[in-house]
Amino acid sequence: MLGKTHMAVGVAAGLVVMHPQNIQELIVGTGTLAVGSVISDIDIGTSDSHKEADKIIALAGLACFAVAAAEATMNLGIYDRLMRNSSLMRILAGVAAFLLLCAFGKEQPHRSFMHSIPALVLLTGCVEIIFPLAAPYFAVGFVSHLALDLCNRRDERLLYPLKWGLSFGVCSSKGLVNRILFSVGFAVSAITFAVLVLQIYDIRQLLHLL
Repeated sequence: MLGKTHMAVGVAAGLVVMHPQNIQELIVGTGTLAVGSVISDIDIGTSDSHKEADKIIALAGLACFAVAAAEATMNLGIYDRLMRNSSLMRILAGVAAFLLLCAFGKEQPHRSFMHSIPALVLLTGCVEIIFPLAAPYFAVGFVSHLALDLCNRRDERLLYPLKWGLSFGVCSSKGLVNRILFSVGFAVSAITFAVLVLQIYDIRQLLHLL
């Protein structure tokens, strides 16, 4: 599937499954889901596809920037919670380990290490070190990516480094199914996000009183 489809479906699935209870968790969770749902595809290896890998990195960076911008403009307390649950050295160690794993995965064949259960465990562990609140969201986003790619015709080496792979071969990565999944995922993401904001701020009750 294309990166935008992975992101749309990953964010939708994560918001429905995790159902964040406050605005802080909603913003952090949404940004982390966006990163977790696309990061696997940095291993796209052909010369033409490197442009797609660069787009994936850009999307992940944009998601992180959006969370930082939300914190800066709305003072959500994300930074304070981050520092309460961690320390500067812990954060730096987690980020360094995460980047090293991604650098290793980027050089591996497509749908090998970065599309495996070991990568899921290791990268989620890094996120747990950096910011525990974000770890389950990252895991859900990552799992959504693996699940979608199982529908394609190219095997995923889920048990890397074993050579064994698995795919169901029911659709192509750029066909009609991809377009449908993107449309549905985007719609569910937008609607769920809006509903969660309404629930968190209880705007419906406020409107009723007015």
